[in-house]
Amino acid sequence: MRRAAPILIASLLAAPALAFTPERAGIMVDAVRANGCTMAGSEAPGALEPLGLESVEVQTFVDVLFNAELVTLSEDMQTLSLSEALCASEGDAAMAMIVTAFEAGETDLRPWQPEFAPERGAALVAILRANDCTMTDQQAGEILPDQGFDPVITRDIVTLMLETDLATVSDDGQSVGLSPVLCAADPATDTATIAQALTAWTEANAVEESQ
Repeated sequence: MRRAAPILIASLLAAPALAFTPERAGIMVDAVRANGCTMAGSEAPGALEPLGLESVEVQTFVDVLFNAELVTLSEDMQTLSLSEALCASEGDAAMAMIVTAFEAGETDLRPWQPEFAPERGAALVAILRANDCTMTDQQAGEILPDQGFDPVITRDIVTLMLETDLATVSDDGQSVGLSPVLCAADPATDTATIAQALTAWTEANAVEESQ
């Protein structure tokens, strides 16, 4: 399954239980259509959060629709556009397209979980620390690809760090920063710190799923 790059690296706050349904995706599509069939990353939080759409939920919808060629992303990965057909369709016609996209990708729709080695997380921490412990969307696009970080693993690592209080998002939603403790930590301990975060996340979510 191809994946679209996240529109905003800083908007990857994972939620423990999300409704990955065509109807929910339809809410997002309607919002983008009402915005002229395009939406920039900077517009997404203000437009989608009031509709009750979580960022990880939105990213999943973008992935599904992207694979079905119902949406495209600009070269800088900052602007989402509906396909001509989806832009022109509304109601049942649009929903039929969305349902077909979901059926094609249904085996990949599952709750998010981090899937990366602690060493990779530590490597991203090192990059952030070398960048004054913070990174904007624009800097991420310029720096991370050359360091071997694709959008998917970057999203997973950042989401884990946000959920385990190792990182925070700026007030304007445009950058991610290490927590003061992690920023000042000995780099030699980064791998262990990320490993502990992975373990803590897994244990916490195992408890939630069992309840």
